[in-house]
Amino acid sequence: MNNPALKQKRMVTGFQKFSLGLGDLGYSLVVNTFSSYILFFGVTVMGVNASVMGAVIALGTVWDAITDPIMGYVSDNTRSRIFGRRHLYILIGMFGMVICNVLLWSVPRDFSGGAMAAWFAMCIIGMRTFTTMVQTPVSALSLDMAGDYNERSTIQIVKSVFMILGILLPTVLIGVFQTDFVRDGVLTDGRFNPDGYLNFGYVTSACCIIFNMVMYISTYSHVPRLNVIAAKDPVSPMNLKAAEKIFKNFFGALKDKNFRAITLGYMVAMMAASILIAVGMNVFTFTFETTKVEMYTLMAGLFLMTIVGQPLWMYISKKFDKKKALIVGMFISFAGCIMLLIMFLARDFFVGMLHRNTLNVVFMMPPLMVAGLGTGVLYSLPVALIGDVVIMEKAATGEDKTATYTGFLTFGNKVGQALSSAVLGFMLDAIGFEEGSSTQTAAVSEGLGWIMCIGVILAIGCGLLIFTRSKMTRADVQAAMDKLEQQENQKDELTDAETVVTDAQTEKF
Repeated sequence: MNNPALKQKRMVTGFQKFSLGLGDLGYSLVVNTFSSYILFFGVTVMGVNASVMGAVIALGTVWDAITDPIMGYVSDNTRSRIFGRRHLYILIGMFGMVICNVLLWSVPRDFSGGAMAAWFAMCIIGMRTFTTMVQTPVSALSLDMAGDYNERSTIQIVKSVFMILGILLPTVLIGVFQTDFVRDGVLTDGRFNPDGYLNFGYVTSACCIIFNMVMYISTYSHVPRLNVIAAKDPVSPMNLKAAEKIFKNFFGALKDKNFRAITLGYMVAMMAASILIAVGMNVFTFTFETTKVEMYTLMAGLFLMTIVGQPLWMYISKKFDKKKALIVGMFISFAGCIMLLIMFLARDFFVGMLHRNTLNVVFMMPPLMVAGLGTGVLYSLPVALIGDVVIMEKAATGEDKTATYTGFLTFGNKVGQALSSAVLGFMLDAIGFEEGSSTQTAAVSEGLGWIMCIGVILAIGCGLLIFTRSKMTRADVQAAMDKLEQQENQKDELTDAETVVTDAQTEKF
């Protein structure tokens, strides 16, 4: 007996793909504004000690990492006729995250350094909790909705374009809010104006609510079909034993070489993005002495190329497979990181050749654009590859762990971010970075450049090596999908046979 709900909305419409991307844009505007500027805001603008601020950010990220697989487990085992497995958490999470976002940038300026650190800690933990409630179910929902191997890639690439736009737009637009202001009787660069960050926080929060509501409403039509599918999967209890099982599942999943290579490779490679974003603003400001316009132009070029490259990764993944596209992208990113190091080492040489006003854009843009082109592959294909691992796991065991596995992927990413934040905070202190100051010594400026360049080279290089350990191919995934389809047909035939017997018995009596 075929359930008619299963025949509805099997394929994702163009508008639904767009709305999934739009939801990622709203989420990304909030999260990436936070990721890009919180270290600079806390240390350089508000004057919190660098080591303390790094530890606070790391604490929030560790909490985020722990809650990701838990949220995945909870979502996978939720059964709701109205909200399905995902939509209730998305609704709660998006309102909670925007409230915490506004509070984050509203830190009272008359607080002591310790009080500010406590304020940041509470707001960051709150925001990380609610962002987990949004992103882990949304990532699983996009995989649930996909119909086949290529559609999973297409959806993730569309989502990644909007996710990267959520990085690019704050880079371009926040400068409008950072108006120059008077501090201690001196006109000061707007990058040090705390009001600019708060006002931009209001804007990103409003956009997050609007965009995510569009996504929520447009994808809600899939709930009946996905409920029918979910009803066939076993439900595990949600208690302390379940929490223990979650992390046992994680370490058990790491025994799978494909899951291990994708998750650990993603964790290490994304540390490069964390380093570039967290310390990059200080490098542009103090090491290369860019103006505000120059800095945001360069950052825009970097993130724009991550979007431009998405059709390339889609083409390679369809023509060959996702792993090959991922490896090509990582090689390009590594080349860009080497160019970045050369740019840093040769900066004084080019000062004599070029006028200072043209140096920053002409000299710095090419390596940043190459790095951005390659790094863009990390925003789309690892999630799609995890979807393939889920398919193979379900074919082998019968269990659907979509949200659990996407939660594990995010868990690895957040662990990498936490390590990056903690290490960067201590390294800023080690090189003598002066908190709350709009100037730094020459030694500090050079130290910032070394931290950024060596950090991104090591992260991308190690991530590339780990990714090569994955052996999963398109043929493996297709075989798993064929097996699942065969199992589904057998279940339907058995159900139809049972229905015929029941009807015959009813007629007899």
